[in-house]
Formats: sequence, structure tokens, C-alpha cells
Amino acid sequence: MPDSTKMAFSAMADSTRRSILQILSKDSELAVNALAEHFPDVTRAAISSHLRVLRDADMVVEQRRGQFRYYSLGPNRADDVLQFLRDVYQNDVNTLAGNTERDGS
Repeated sequence: MPDSTKMAFSAMADSTRRSILQILSKDSELAVNALAEHFPDVTRAAISSHLRVLRDADMVVEQRRGQFRYYSLGPNRADDVLQFLRDVYQNDVNTLAGNTERDGS
């Protein structure tokens, strides 16, 4: 598995980081403070740390405007992750497709 795929899986291993990705998928771009409002029990420093992990994995992009940092989904490693999953589960998908065709479903 390529290092970029390992980094993506590692970044997505944390539930807070997965939530950040989901939030950014709905709001195309948010400032750190706006993201932090979604996590009242998580410190601003922890949110910044999670964003750094996601940024290092190329899953989010940071843009600095003045004193604020804005984040959006990156060019991303999701393609790497999806390809890995396709490769691993291709036989299962083909088997399922074959069973569905035979059953007439």
C-alpha cells in the first residue's frame, strides 16, 4: 500500500477527523473557528491538530486570508482509498453481482 494511502487511512481513523471531512463536504469552506463550533467538547488546539493531520494527508486544503485560516476538502487521497477498497473487495463485488444476476434480482 502506498504511503499516501496509509496516510489517508490514518487520517480517517479518528472520528473527529471523519466528522470534519463530513462537515466540509456540506460547507465547501470554513474558518477554523467555524469548524470548532461544531465540536463544543474539543479544544480549538485539538481541532487545529486534527486539521494538520488532514492537511498532511492532502485531504483538506488550507488558505490563509489575513489572520484567519480557511479549510476546504483537498484534491484528496479519497481516490487512493477508494481504489484500495475496490482492489481488496473486487472479488466480493463480482460475486455479489453474479449472485444477483442468477437470482433474477
